[in-house]
Amino acid sequence: MKITGSLIVCSLAAAFTVATLIVDPNPAPRAPLAVPTVPGAPPQVSIQEYTFSPITAAPGATIMVVNADEEGHTVTSSDDLFDSGVVNTGTPGSFVAPNVAGTYAFECLIHPTMVGQLIVAG
Repeated sequence: MKITGSLIVCSLAAAFTVATLIVDPNPAPRAPLAVPTVPGAPPQVSIQEYTFSPITAAPGATIMVVNADEEGHTVTSSDDLFDSGVVNTGTPGSFVAPNVAGTYAFECLIHPTMVGQLIVAG
């Protein structure tokens, strides 16, 4: 009986593993990475699935950049006012927000279709 029970458990485990490995060929798009607000923490822009999270910062604030993609990205102002340089996975980057309040367009220089906006307020 122990051998039969073991075979049933192994068969169920194999079926579960196969069912878990089946991948949906048309997955639903995921929402951009939510960046939690931690009091006293510097503002942060996250990059995930070739998308920038929304970012609002005070004038002159240092903004952290976290990249969750497997390829490097940049956060580069369209007006050459700020540039994070290449930020690779697992290596945070940063840049300094402009000193004047306003909305600033930026892009990834490696992937120009990746665009975002920095709102400087305060």
